[in-house]
Amino acid sequence: MPQTVREARWYRSMLYVPGDKLDWMLKAPKYGADALVFDLEDSVEVTQKAEARKAVAAAIKELCTGPFGRFVRLNGWRTGFVLEDLNAVTIDGLDGVALAKTEDPEEIAALDLVLEELERSRGLPIGRIEICPHAESALGRYNMYHLCMASQRVKRAGNSGGPTPGGDGARSLGLQFNDSIDDGIHFGAHSALQARAAGIIHVEGAMTAILDDLELVRRIGERSKRMGASWASAIHPSHIPIINEIYSPSQDEINEARNIISVLAEATARGEGAVRYKSTMLDYAIVRTAMDVLKNAQAVGIDVGNVPKIELPPL
Repeated sequence: MPQTVREARWYRSMLYVPGDKLDWMLKAPKYGADALVFDLEDSVEVTQKAEARKAVAAAIKELCTGPFGRFVRLNGWRTGFVLEDLNAVTIDGLDGVALAKTEDPEEIAALDLVLEELERSRGLPIGRIEICPHAESALGRYNMYHLCMASQRVKRAGNSGGPTPGGDGARSLGLQFNDSIDDGIHFGAHSALQARAAGIIHVEGAMTAILDDLELVRRIGERSKRMGASWASAIHPSHIPIINEIYSPSQDEINEARNIISVLAEATARGEGAVRYKSTMLDYAIVRTAMDVLKNAQAVGIDVGNVPKIELPPL
């Protein structure tokens, strides 16, 4: 049986903001990210966790009507912080949580149960809050498929560009490489494969911790997109316009997709199931890909023009 695709709002970009800096969180929407991730993990010193939770909850309440997603990166299980994190931030306006250093499917299943209990007790829609598993170790990456399958709340995952040099994932794998070459592609492709096998179509691309090399941001983003990514995260606002551009269909892509659909629509009207277009034989698979391009363009507010209706057979 084909795996059911997990539909969710399409975000091109997510911007991380330290959870202990309320003023930063409140001004973050102006940078244009499709979603914000208020970080309670690495960017917050241990003695500041309690105050950071209060600040993140205040930011979610203040920004609850914004057109962007609101996510919180939780501390990992076995830190002693997860339940306090959830108790503070599971409120109206929260769209999802990212679980740091996820390794075992049981961690996702446990988080799902706690979220459901909090949603019920607080009158929130059951199951609406997403879970994003952050696999930051060799074991977590190895288990990516099972992490995704542990809860239907998981709607975006993977890392098609490979681990960030110098980060937890690269250290766990013993990798020594840099962002300028493609050493990490194998690990990224494997993560993307597992996420897609679980029905995840919102696959995360690679990111860089280097703040002022915008050409590197573009190179990594374009490589990740070629490897199946549909969005990426950033830790600096200057990266967001580049990421949004990369993960938005270009006008050339939109025009080509519309032309492909038009040509096959005309062919099917004549009773033909396949037709030559330029040097390619069009079939339903190519048309489905074209439809995805137009759907993604419309999701970010791009006018795709007049597109003919075409009925496709079931997959």
